[in-house]
Amino acid sequence: MRRGLMAWDAQELPRAALEDRLSRLRARMGEEKLDAFIVYTNIARGAGVCWLTGFTPYWNEGLVLVPAQGAPLFATALSKRVAEWIASVMPQGEVVTTPKPPALIAEQLAKSGAVRVGVLELDGFPAGHAQTILAGAPGVELIDATAAFAAARAGMDPAERGLTLRADALARESLASLAAEAALDPLALVAACEQGARLGGAEECFITLAPDLGKPGGFLRADRPHAFGSAFALRVSVAYKGVWSRSARSFGKEPAAQAAFAQAEAAFARLALGPGETLAGALARVFAGCGQVKDWSAEQPRGSYPLAAVASADGAAEGFDPASPFVLNVELEVAGLRWRAARLLAPGG
Repeated sequence: MRRGLMAWDAQELPRAALEDRLSRLRARMGEEKLDAFIVYTNIARGAGVCWLTGFTPYWNEGLVLVPAQGAPLFATALSKRVAEWIASVMPQGEVVTTPKPPALIAEQLAKSGAVRVGVLELDGFPAGHAQTILAGAPGVELIDATAAFAAARAGMDPAERGLTLRADALARESLASLAAEAALDPLALVAACEQGARLGGAEECFITLAPDLGKPGGFLRADRPHAFGSAFALRVSVAYKGVWSRSARSFGKEPAAQAAFAQAEAAFARLALGPGETLAGALARVFAGCGQVKDWSAEQPRGSYPLAAVASADGAAEGFDPASPFVLNVELEVAGLRWRAARLLAPGG
């Protein structure tokens, strides 16, 4: 459940920006000869719906139907008592509450005579929803239109860029305030981080820990006690008006480790892609003399996910747009310890 402020600010997200996004998607729908487009959402996969409507879905699942003409329709299983509030924070589209969103979508498709219906991430679309739609709208064909959505969303418009930079500022500021507090216990650190982000207007703040950088292992949930080693890392993921960013820092309790970490952090702060430079090349260049790059990944909004891996050291991820802001996650070997960090890079801004 989202616990922070959820509101629409026309200065931060103008209606014109949402109208342009809808026009771009419909242009791609026309190219693919699609009669309608469906986007599924749940608490972890709300980015597609948020990009189209300006509303951040929470807790329950739902579906957005984009017809060839007319307003998008958001069908949600949330109760009717919240429909009026949803409409107040969803600047584009109509809200319908129903216990069976896919049945309502099927009814709308049948009424419109739609045949070719694009679906964002069809391979991740709930099978039960697909069966309900196909049964309720005979003759409809569900087509994976993830590529069409990605093409419509290519690049980041000024409104989304502004929200991304604000989310990033909240994440960075919450970690920066901890520079002199590395001796605090884990729960106190988490509380201090979350307080700063929430007071700044974050609608969600998710904090994870790498409690001992002298040992292998990833970031762990921070809602339980952890014993810190001589070096540890915190990662803060912040949502602001439906847009996410991450920031992570490593802390060393011993002066030598902290000095080596500070050198790596200063190098990371200077990192920027040169003309035609790859991420791997930029990392090797900027960290020369600081430590050995062990792993890295880049994340950007993708489909229904607010942040997804789009490039990685192992080459398994794809879809990276070097012209748009992205979160870069890095792991080095520094002074016999792992050093982990993450920051937003915003080319062109």
